[in-house]
Amino acid sequence: MEFFTAPEHVNHRRYEALRAFFVEGLTHAEVAERFGYTRWAMVALVCQYRAGALDLFTPARKPGPPPGVAPAKDRVRARVIALRRQGLSAYEISAHLAAEATSLNRTSVAEILTEEGFGRLLRHPDPEASTSIATPGRDTNLPPATALDFTTLPPRCDTTMAGLLLVIPDLIGLDLPALIHAAGYPGTRAISRGQLAAVPAVAQTHRHPPRLPRR
Repeated sequence: MEFFTAPEHVNHRRYEALRAFFVEGLTHAEVAERFGYTRWAMVALVCQYRAGALDLFTPARKPGPPPGVAPAKDRVRARVIALRRQGLSAYEISAHLAAEATSLNRTSVAEILTEEGFGRLLRHPDPEASTSIATPGRDTNLPPATALDFTTLPPRCDTTMAGLLLVIPDLIGLDLPALIHAAGYPGTRAISRGQLAAVPAVAQTHRHPPRLPRR
């Protein structure tokens, strides 16, 4: 009974006071005495209610999270960022999340990448501007290729690909640029986009090369 006769919540207390005034027909003074108001405070409360300036109840809203909140995206946001930094596309990230039982569709993955400032991955020869400097691998925001200065390397490096360094002296001695130039092959800048697009079609017509003569 005390829940209705001695409400603790402010709006509940106002509601019960107004109900007693309008439904039970009590005077301002009687309602004020029952619910702990002064008479003039009760008069002001009734005037506010009649003027429509009193909001006693929270408006109902649709079920689910409030607008602007996406629990599914926020739950895997850190994982999406980690996978993108491995150079994975939105399709690949979505597949990884599905395998980890934290499914998120490709569109939501792409939205997270955009919100976090990641650029698009390279999908064709023309470079595209990227808004992210944190995405390695296939991201288009990469520094231009330059000659490697071995004198700038530290005397010791920890890496899992140290074996590749063993072939550098052979590559230098082989002088691949001179071999390519002597063979008369054009550079990639001299080949038009149409010629590059025709390469797969030509490859299909020559799938099996002719048998070479034995020596």
